[in-house]
Amino acid sequence: MCAGGSEITMQADLTVEEPPEALAELFVDSHCHPTDDPAAYTEANLDELSRRIQYSAVGKLVCMSTNARDQKLVAELASRHPSKVIPCFGWHPWFAHQISLSDPAPSKRDHYYQLFGLSDGQIDDRGDLKIELDSMWDHLPNPVSLRDVCDEIEGNFERFPNALLGEVGIDRAFRIPRRAWNYDPQKTAEDNADQPRLTRLKTPQAHQMSILRAQIEVALRFKRNISLHSVQAAGLTVDLLSSLRNTDLASFGAIRLSLHSCTMDTNVVKSIAKKHANVYVGFSSTINRKQILQKECLAGVDRTRALMESDHHTVRNIPACLLQASRYFADLHSLSLEAAAQQLRSNWNAFYSSTYCQEQDSDTD
Repeated sequence: MCAGGSEITMQADLTVEEPPEALAELFVDSHCHPTDDPAAYTEANLDELSRRIQYSAVGKLVCMSTNARDQKLVAELASRHPSKVIPCFGWHPWFAHQISLSDPAPSKRDHYYQLFGLSDGQIDDRGDLKIELDSMWDHLPNPVSLRDVCDEIEGNFERFPNALLGEVGIDRAFRIPRRAWNYDPQKTAEDNADQPRLTRLKTPQAHQMSILRAQIEVALRFKRNISLHSVQAAGLTVDLLSSLRNTDLASFGAIRLSLHSCTMDTNVVKSIAKKHANVYVGFSSTINRKQILQKECLAGVDRTRALMESDHHTVRNIPACLLQASRYFADLHSLSLEAAAQQLRSNWNAFYSSTYCQEQDSDTD
């Protein structure tokens, strides 16, 4: 999930062009955010967003949810475009601070003060953090309980048998902005000029992991694949995957997991891929731009385990993002552009297939 302006910016090394229609038909965008398209910010505009999706040349869009606002929007798009939109439900780690582990959720004050270590006995020692919390107070929503979050995911999984879990994960780098990023076209000129400044507040790692594990438990119970966000959390991700595998090999082996726009060290990715046959590696021309320019993206990853993503929000720009990614994949493996697109489509089909994928341990103990 990318924060920032509503237009994609391209490096000179990455050609900006639309793919031919026949090529775009092969594309599966395995991770995108069309509900952050400016057309999605009012119910009246959902028709416009739906129209953009209908006429997009891309074959399939795997649409992520991230927070309380967009779960229903993703569901609506999937209902309108059942052959084109594959829905994903879940809460992104950037919004984990809005979730309470208690059920029912406590008051707004109790939740955020406890989460950021600002209980009465600690306020004097953490006065600067309290000032930052107070500065964003009006922009913070009332907390929602983790139980309610999981119940909503369960309900959407029951409604959409083809749905995945996503975007979920852990992000140790993210600092909470004074007000949330959004692409609402109704923002004033003053809003646009005053981009949200970041605070020093971070959602505690333990809190993020509790929310992530609870959502994964729902996915395992329903045998749904996962799109996993991991930023500055390679060790935590390795431990999480090992824990899932060691705790219940049958359940974890029955699903597949994509490391969304993976930026982990090459050796870490190789180790994960060797140990977990059901883990795929997502890549995009947005998040992985630096790695692509340095020819490091997907280094050492089997070509059959790569999934192409845009990680983009503006529907009209998704085809260009995917063309960039597919061109890199073609160059990396000395394939024609069409052969690369066919390979990536085959990878998606294998990832998305309901065929049981028993995980194989390639390690020698």
